[in-house]
This record gives sequence, structure tokens and C-alpha cells, in this order.
Amino acid sequence: HQIIYGEVKVGGAIIYDEATGDNNKFFHRIIAVAGHEVDSFVEFYANDEALTVDASGNVTAPAKYVGKMRILTGLGTDGQLANAQLLSESSHWTNSCTLSGIAYIYARFEYDQDSYPNGIPTITAIVRGKKLLDPRTGVTEWSSNPALCIRDYLKSDYGLSEADAKIDNASIISAANICDQTVTNAGTASPATSTRYTCNGAFTTQVTPYDTFSNLVSAMGGKIWYGQGKWQIKPAYWTNPVMDITNDDFRSGIGVSTRHSRRDNFNTLSGTFKGNESDWQVTDYPSVTNAAFLAADNGQESVADVPLTFTAFSLEASRLGLIALEANRQQLTVSASFGLRTLELEIGDNVRITNTRFGWTNKEFEVQSWSFGLTDGLDLQVDMVLRETAEAIYDQTYDGVMYERDNTTLPSAFDVPLVGMTLATSLRSTNQTVVADL
Repeated sequence: HQIIYGEVKVGGAIIYDEATGDNNKFFHRIIAVAGHEVDSFVEFYANDEALTVDASGNVTAPAKYVGKMRILTGLGTDGQLANAQLLSESSHWTNSCTLSGIAYIYARFEYDQDSYPNGIPTITAIVRGKKLLDPRTGVTEWSSNPALCIRDYLKSDYGLSEADAKIDNASIISAANICDQTVTNAGTASPATSTRYTCNGAFTTQVTPYDTFSNLVSAMGGKIWYGQGKWQIKPAYWTNPVMDITNDDFRSGIGVSTRHSRRDNFNTLSGTFKGNESDWQVTDYPSVTNAAFLAADNGQESVADVPLTFTAFSLEASRLGLIALEANRQQLTVSASFGLRTLELEIGDNVRITNTRFGWTNKEFEVQSWSFGLTDGLDLQVDMVLRETAEAIYDQTYDGVMYERDNTTLPSAFDVPLVGMTLATSLRSTNQTVVADL
């Protein structure tokens, strides 16, 4: 069945058809749009043509459907009753047909060749989807916050069915607060402000958890991981470093990867989104590029295609694209073993590393992976992989920062100073021979 988070235009599965009346004058159709309770139905469409529906469910516009179409709904509550209008008009629909836990559209069409020249139209609707528990307030209500959507998927039986003890509510709350922030959009963009991150999309339960998590996390440009016995998340947002690491903290040699392969490197990012701006059609969001990155790649454009299936606003999609573009240019990756002081670190934490050999002075890295165990010498160590990062990644500014410049403070291997000596006066050389007495 279908799951809806946020607000999105969807259709559904046809689960009931029946013709009633003289000469089968009326055709009844029930469309299941979600396998859970939804907040509300916002707007209805027939073959993508918007309908105006009154309080009784009668379609009052466009004119060709007036008196010929009726739209009623069920929100999918566990205690909902069988649709009264269908009960009164059908000899098959009974009181036990409650569709408990299923949100649905019930459409009745009255036969008219002029109203339906191409047959029964396809009915869709803009739906405000599932109500979510917010651990910040303890209230269950509709929300398009990506962090709350991820928490709901972790908890739900169609997701991972995780216990509360296996979800780090502190990270959920922190992420939810970040996603709810109001940001000022760059330049002359309209609107001037918007919510930082939202999640608006639908999927069916046949989609694997891996793909579902990928789509949900893409709405906030972040990451999700399971560590120290709990699920944790982090959106795309700068957090201050929590630890300074020096030469004394290393317990092994340092493995350094300086560059991506050409296949994984890009200087332009594009992709698609779907929302009200595009009349709910899959559409390209404004691509993002950086002239400085393009110049560093010898003018050869390399485009990455990143579809954002749960993002419904072009400005938000471009904001996420710019973050992904700039984060990709932070390519320095470090792997090493560290002392027990780093036990308190977690994936997603930012740290500062000072290492004289590599010429790093308070260089900022983000923890990508973390593990703890005994070495062959029975020494307790923490193994980590860290990826360089910078606050400028998240500033929404096309500033052309070349992040490679902060890779090291060591002099360039290709910039060798002249070796020799110069004198202000003329240089005199005297050869002397010393003869030893035998």
C-alpha cells in the first residue's frame, strides 16, 4: 500500500467498482490512496483537471461535471464507518465495509456521453499525508519535517518496527529543529524566506528500506546511521567542532586519500523535483555550478544527476544541490586509529586536526565511520574515517571558494626555492695544498 509524507498529489489503487441504477446509470469507484490515516484531502482532479467540490461532495466546476460527479472521502481512521452514501445506493456494500485504516476517495459518476467522452476519468488528489509524533511536544499531528518522517518510518510496521529505545530522540529533536528553521533565500529568489528542509512524497511498501531511507534523507541532504545501539540522523547543517585532535591522539599511521576518481567528481549538479510549482509533474530544478570548480577541472564540464523525489520546492532543491556540489569538492579523506579520548565522538561530529607532518593546523574534518576494539597487541583503539569539511559548504553562497587551498600549510612540491649563495662583493676562490710530512 501507499505511504504519504508531507503534502503531495497522488492517485491510488482501485479497490471497488460497481454500477447501479436503471440501465447502470451510476458508476461507483473507490480508490485507496494510503494504508494509514491522512490529515486531509486538499484538492481533487479528474484527468489532471482541477475540480471544485462543495461540502456535500458534489462537483460544482468545471461545468461539464456539474450534477454528474460526486467526490467523498475517508481519512483512514481505525474507527471509521462504512460510507453512508454508498451503503444507501449499493446492494453489495455493507456496514462491515469500513476500510479501517485506509484513506480513500469514493467517486460516483452519472452516465453522460458529453461529460465523459473518453470514459471514466482518472481521479487524483493533493493529500496532506500521515500525522507524525513529534518528540519535542509529544503531539501527533501533520508535519512535513524530514526528521519526523524518518522517525515515523523507523517506528512503523511497514518500516523497521524499531523500539523507542533503539531511536536516539536527541538527534531526532536536533535534526527536526534544524529542518524547521526559516532561512533567507539567496539573491532575488521568491519567496524571500522559506523552511530550511521539508519532506513531501509518497512511496509504496514494496520499496526496500534502503531506497526509502535514501529518498527520505535526501530531503534534508543528510545522513542516517545505526551506532552505539541507536538510530541517529543529521541534516545538512554546519555544527561546530567538538574535539581538537593532535599528533598525541594518533595510534597508527595515517592513511590519506587526496582525490576522488574522475567518475565521482563533478562541477555541475542537476536533477528533478515534483511540486506545486511544476503542477506536480517531474521537472528539472535549477542546476547549480561553480566557475571556480569548472576552471580547476580544465574547463571540462562534469554533471551529476541527483533526483530529489521528496522535495517539492525548486529553491529547496537548488539549496540541497549547492550543498552537495560544494561538499563533493572536500575530497581529503583520512583513516587512522586513535586513542581512547576519541571514544566520545560519533558519526557526524566535526573535529579539528593538527598534524605537523601533513601541514594541518586546526583543519576541520567530519567523522564518517567509527569503530572500537582491541588490536593484536591488546591495545584499545578507536578506528575512524574522517572527511574534510568546512562551514562555507552550508552558506548558500556561490562564492567560488577553492577548498583545495586549505589542504595543507606545507610548501608546494613544485615550488622549489633556489639553492646557492650570493655575495655583495666579488667572490674569490683560493686553492691550497697541504703537504703532510711522512
